[in-house]
Amino acid sequence: MEERRIQVVEPPEGVRAADMPLLVPLLDRLTVTYGTTGFASGLLVALGVFLAFSGRYGVAVPAFLLFFMAAVSLYSGSVVLAGSSPMRKLTGKPFRLVSGLDGALVAGSRVSVPLDGRWLVVRLPAPLRAQLAAQRRLWVLGPFFVLPGVIVPRRGKIRDAPVKGSAPLTAEPVSPGRMLTLQRRLLASYYLLGAWTTLVAAAFSVWVSVDLPDRDSVLVPNTRVLAVLCVLATIGLVITALVVARPSPEPRWTELAVVSGPASVNLFGMVTVKGRTVLPDGREVTVRAGGSDPSLAAGIAATGRLWVLGVPVAGKTAKAGVPGHAVFGPVKFGR
Repeated sequence: MEERRIQVVEPPEGVRAADMPLLVPLLDRLTVTYGTTGFASGLLVALGVFLAFSGRYGVAVPAFLLFFMAAVSLYSGSVVLAGSSPMRKLTGKPFRLVSGLDGALVAGSRVSVPLDGRWLVVRLPAPLRAQLAAQRRLWVLGPFFVLPGVIVPRRGKIRDAPVKGSAPLTAEPVSPGRMLTLQRRLLASYYLLGAWTTLVAAAFSVWVSVDLPDRDSVLVPNTRVLAVLCVLATIGLVITALVVARPSPEPRWTELAVVSGPASVNLFGMVTVKGRTVLPDGREVTVRAGGSDPSLAAGIAATGRLWVLGVPVAGKTAKAGVPGHAVFGPVKFGR
């Protein structure tokens, strides 16, 4: 009975996708932000090529620019060319609800959904797979799809056959505690990815410090300091990942009513919403949500409801989400 009361952001039936809250502004902002990032990092790649031919800065400095900036440029370009820009062109059409998911298959992180005689193959992290297995529905628009409560479209592939070695995607309820554990493990994997990145940056910094032809250059001591900071950051990220990945007990949720304005998208594509709510102790405070998960802020603005882990306290930051959904992020309460 409780699950039926939960309201989340979902595409409007039979209405063009552009009318879904925040979708178009988010896609536009992501296109501009990632497009600018890709262009700027491409310029740094060109600088790395120039430095490599000049020979004035050795091999490590241009290699550093080529390794990191090429990766950033490729990732940013893929987000724009294969993600936000193509999706933006489809927003004049409505999402189509696909429910039941009879015949859906799963192989690792890839889920194959039968669709019009073919298969939509989507790659989902564990929290979204668990949500899909429990709720058995998603919305499709071309090769893109969204799940209940999740406003950021993901891209799949239309294929003639499912992924080889797939097994049936069985219906399986997911408890709030299980969903929270999956979310924390996914977050831990991001921390570990960040740790690997900082460790590689530390190695490059050491290489730069010993490879520079000009031993009197200010870059020599600065890169050594950077290497130490990167190592410390790596240790911190690994420790944080281990702490975050610990299994979570069944959470206690506190539901709050929120009066807010519309959610907004900032310069970096982050969705935020500000409003007011009444805490369990009767105190009326401001509340601000936004950060790692744009669906959290968008859901609060659209539904006027907020679920907080534990008991919220004025002046503190709390973790919030939607029970049974892969939505999770921070909220800040005022005094």
